[in-house]
Amino acid sequence: MSDPKRLRLPTPTLCLVTDLGVVGNDVARLVDAVSSAVDNGVNMVQVRAPEASTDEFDALVNGVVGAVGDKAFAIVNPSSRPIKLFQGVAGLQLSESAGASIEDARRTYGTGSLVGRSVHSADGARRAKEMGADFLVLGTIFPSGSHPGGAAYGVGIIPRVVRETGLPVIGIGGISTENVGEVLRSGAVGVAVVRSILGAADPGAATRELMVAMLDESSS
Repeated sequence: MSDPKRLRLPTPTLCLVTDLGVVGNDVARLVDAVSSAVDNGVNMVQVRAPEASTDEFDALVNGVVGAVGDKAFAIVNPSSRPIKLFQGVAGLQLSESAGASIEDARRTYGTGSLVGRSVHSADGARRAKEMGADFLVLGTIFPSGSHPGGAAYGVGIIPRVVRETGLPVIGIGGISTENVGEVLRSGAVGVAVVRSILGAADPGAATRELMVAMLDESSS
């Protein structure tokens, strides 16, 4: 039985994953884009910057937490870094290759925190469930500019992972207003995006368009 005190994902989940490279490695510009996105419908932000220095990453996390406030969940993806406690953070997103465990995450952030796992196969999803993940970020769904040349599984993998794990699944990879409905119809509770928002001339407008498409699908 799930813990009734544990945080729950918003429905539908629109998660923005940070990428400094998309905004010219400018932390302040990235935080501004996050702020605009959250004001227009993003309800979870995954802070990810594997290439950043420790100081730069800490500044990014604190900047995002300040921009998000109580309007969305801020989730930290430590990549290869040791797990560190940040105030105002709802939990962690761990990669399949992360050295830290879900148990480590809960020890640091508490049993009520959200802990997700990035997975790239049904086998990886099953392992994440066994480890105690609250939700899965599954990809790559469609060809993605963030992972050029990488394998794209299509939406067919989503219902299999949902059926075999029973966990909430967030699709990632090449998500746009044109295909987000297909992802939700396949059983995902939401999507995670990078360039669809951060690469847009107006991140706020891009967010609104995505959320409208998601809500239209959810209500149909």
